[in-house]
Amino acid sequence: MKFLSLNLVSFYLLVLPNLARSLQVAVVGTTGNLGSAVIKELSKQNIPTRCLLRHDISDVPVKDNPSTPEEIASSLASLDNVEMIKGDVTDPSSILELVKGCDVVMAMQGPPKPNPLVSIIPFLSDQNAPSHPYMINYIGVKNIIKAVEATPSVKRIVRISGSGEKPFSPFTILLNILGNMAKGWNYEGEQLLRQSGLDYTIVRPGLLQSSAEYTEPKNARALKDNGLDMKVSLVTFNQIAELCLECIKFDNTKKSTLTVMNVEENAGEATYSDLLGKVEQDFRIFESSLIDQHRKGTRIGISIFTVFVVVILKGVLGLFSLIA
Repeated sequence: MKFLSLNLVSFYLLVLPNLARSLQVAVVGTTGNLGSAVIKELSKQNIPTRCLLRHDISDVPVKDNPSTPEEIASSLASLDNVEMIKGDVTDPSSILELVKGCDVVMAMQGPPKPNPLVSIIPFLSDQNAPSHPYMINYIGVKNIIKAVEATPSVKRIVRISGSGEKPFSPFTILLNILGNMAKGWNYEGEQLLRQSGLDYTIVRPGLLQSSAEYTEPKNARALKDNGLDMKVSLVTFNQIAELCLECIKFDNTKKSTLTVMNVEENAGEATYSDLLGKVEQDFRIFESSLIDQHRKGTRIGISIFTVFVVVILKGVLGLFSLIA
């Protein structure tokens, strides 16, 4: 009995505190649609969350329907278990402060949509501007990796991304032209994670929509590991937020790249659990860098666009000359 009592005491003193210790998550990309959805889901699950925030919200009231980044941040800050940490993904010291004591980093950041004219004309675009895809998708990921390397408590980085493995596809070229090489720098950021030696899960979702704009079909969830291609579909921010949280429960999703889409109703799964349980770690070889190919593809696209515009203008001018 005495031996049994000692064992019970040991159990209560050593095991229960570890079981009771709550998971803590750091979120980058706080006020974005996906970052907001992740934070709301974390709060709903009573998971302590530290959120990186650039904005000063000390005098911003909480609104029922927030619209500006400041209002969104104020609304999120009012949720249970949510703490705002002042900083920016381009500032290494603030990332280091953010991840203190955390177990997982949700890297949900993405660059804002640039002025298309600025993006098309290279000399108008400053690659070192804080909102440039190079700074957000590449330097930002590099800063997160360095902070995690210095923080032993962090066991996983979950990064939202998008396939950038086809730099010469028309869709990729168009997005790179209009988005300051966002697809190219997304891929380079992915490669930083793969080469870091850290545990990561890279998520490549379909075309993200709000639940108000798109209703997720029943039993239609699907994914492929190794970053393999799928037919592009709409997906909701909420379901991808759910996936990001669900994947950290599965050790086999470490060092994996997941393509996530919806298929036809009743042709997929109702939840992600069964799908995630079958995921394998990345085993195919990813190109170490594709940024030069992305740049080349963008130059080709701009050249074709320029020729097209010149031909149209010549036609219009010729038409006017005939009328005159």
